[in-house]
Amino acid sequence: MSNNNGLNGNGFEIVSGRANPERAKKIAKNLGKEPIFIDTKPWGNGYPRCVRPDDITFLHKKAIIITSLKYDGIGSPVEELELMADACGSASEIHIILTWFCTKDDVSHNPGHVPTITWIAHRLTRLNPKSVNFFDLHQSSHVEFFYPIRRRRFYFLRLLIEDARKTGIGQIAATDDGSTKRARKVEQFLRTGKPYIIAAKEHDHKSENSQVSFQQVYGEILADKICLFDDMALSLNTIKGAVSSLKEKGAKEVYAAAPHFDPTSGAYENLKELFDKGLLTRFTTTNSNAIEQKYLDFGPDKFKVLDVSIFVSDVIKSITHGESTSAYFD
Repeated sequence: MSNNNGLNGNGFEIVSGRANPERAKKIAKNLGKEPIFIDTKPWGNGYPRCVRPDDITFLHKKAIIITSLKYDGIGSPVEELELMADACGSASEIHIILTWFCTKDDVSHNPGHVPTITWIAHRLTRLNPKSVNFFDLHQSSHVEFFYPIRRRRFYFLRLLIEDARKTGIGQIAATDDGSTKRARKVEQFLRTGKPYIIAAKEHDHKSENSQVSFQQVYGEILADKICLFDDMALSLNTIKGAVSSLKEKGAKEVYAAAPHFDPTSGAYENLKELFDKGLLTRFTTTNSNAIEQKYLDFGPDKFKVLDVSIFVSDVIKSITHGESTSAYFD
């Protein structure tokens, strides 16, 4: 078996499917590679379908599969990943890079509610990859569901913190009580010197988009520029409520930032309302998911997208070289 794992050799291949092909191209380009796209477009009757380019072999190579397990119909993102892993079956090693893995539906809030994280983890571990790599999980402890597979977690949040520093953010706000740990961690890096604000909320978990049923701000506003840090933005109901409450408390400029943007029903309307009313100065996210043009049309002054490709490329370099990835953990 070949031991050629150098970046300029044939030791590994970048593999992707339908989810965010532009991001995969950028990552591959940073590594001096051409990405291999597995065709997973379903048959006309909706049945699963997978076609690997007939001139491609993964024999004696490491396959790095990059994808997003995003909301796109029940089971379909997981099935696509299973099909892609099967298509790379001749590889010496398979490493899965999940730039976005929504484990939002992870807690049993109501009788009869079945969380999805455990059965998805079971399906992925059965693929027997060499490693599974996550970015900004909803709960970092969820990596342990993938035992005994080698598992790593990283944080695109570091990119948002650096952007906040350049913007001149003077105070940090948490979007709920559970986000205070994130706010403390952001403060360690951003060092505003001011206590963070808690924009506490309660959700109606029986509603489809988990509508915010209660919102209250705790803490004193001490800076002109305040930034809400969340781990993901879906419906934007949480951010809408928090931003509105902060403005009512006298905040001059409110920013919001989330590593992942996977909009659900009502997200565009919520964001447009916040911008139109002058409540939200800017929303910042990353391209961990593909971003629809209608959001980009708000313009970078209002809707800013940070590119994750260099960060992911550096992680892949460490994986393919068998080096420690601990430098990318914080």
